[in-house]
Amino acid sequence: MRKVLKTASFSLALAMTTPAWAQDEVEATTEIPAGDEMADFADIMGGIFQTEPLTAEQEARLPQAEALVGTMMPEGFYGTMMSDMMDKMMRPMMSMFTQPKFVLAGRLEIDEERIDALDEERRAELAGLLDPGYAERADAIITVMTDKMGGAFSVMEKPMREGLSKAYAVRFDENQLADIAAFFATPTGEIYAREQMALFADPQVMQSSMQALPAIMGSFGDMETAMTEAMAKLPAERSYADLSEAQRARMAELLGVDAAALEDVVKPPKPMDETDGELKEM
Repeated sequence: MRKVLKTASFSLALAMTTPAWAQDEVEATTEIPAGDEMADFADIMGGIFQTEPLTAEQEARLPQAEALVGTMMPEGFYGTMMSDMMDKMMRPMMSMFTQPKFVLAGRLEIDEERIDALDEERRAELAGLLDPGYAERADAIITVMTDKMGGAFSVMEKPMREGLSKAYAVRFDENQLADIAAFFATPTGEIYAREQMALFADPQVMQSSMQALPAIMGSFGDMETAMTEAMAKLPAERSYADLSEAQRARMAELLGVDAAALEDVVKPPKPMDETDGELKEM
């Protein structure tokens, strides 16, 4: 469970989406980068989203945009909103995984039918024998997670505010920013400015999003077959044996290794199904 929790935390920090929870027996292979690796990872992720420098005109609009974003995201807003959203998402999931039936399925080597045949009172008694704190475990996990992740999201608040301000300065001209500010100054606009970002964490939105998951997954179709067909149209990867003498010499030169040792350096290409397995584990 510890590795699953770490993976879910990291995924939340990156994607700000629903964490993927699983039983203890489900292996989570994603590791959280640390130290220099984390800095390198952040650089790579930051490099994915290339932005153009603001023009002089956009820079001039930036104070207007910053004022609007300050209205939408006051101090402490983002950390509180994300903590609330995590709590709303995680509590029903964790409550499910700490039910007596789930506890027994993970701790007892017996057929599921035998567990199903037990009434709730017996399941609860058995779960209590195996884990006296099972009923409080979900709350304890959620409390720690929301506290720690809430702090992490609070750290993100300043760069989020800066990014939103730049986006508003780019997407809206001076008159449009003034119109938005005028709306925010009205009673309705004041409420909307305060609530519009939080709407994405509203239970109504979350419930509707979860209900759409089957359709989303179904829309993928047979992705594995399609991926195999797409890869088949590309030139095949080369092993050491597939390289010509000239190619081997050039590769050795580029790598700065002895040509005679190149065979030990070049790994054979992995089969498509083995690569798929790695992707599924990520």
